[in-house]
Amino acid sequence: MSSLDNIYMKMAPTLEPMVLAHLHHEQLPADSEKQIGRDMAHELNNILTIIRDYADRMLMKHGENPALRPELQLISDSARRAESAVRHASLPRPQLQPKLVSATA
Repeated sequence: MSSLDNIYMKMAPTLEPMVLAHLHHEQLPADSEKQIGRDMAHELNNILTIIRDYADRMLMKHGENPALRPELQLISDSARRAESAVRHASLPRPQLQPKLVSATA
């Protein structure tokens, strides 16, 4: 069993109920939906951290190899961008209030 399979086996019990609820369009309270989103973002970030750390360790070990370096760097950089996107997407959004403006200004 590969290390990615091990990661999936650890993550599956956490993610499966959320995914199944979404697939079956179960109605969840709004707070539950927000919590599920935060939980999924957290779990995804955990996986991305493992991928990035592994790629960084491989870069330290095999970084001088010109055949491996570009691919390992690409994996590491992509994981960092994905972590940043997940972090940004999981930030609370400010509630905008409508404001009346005059058309005759």
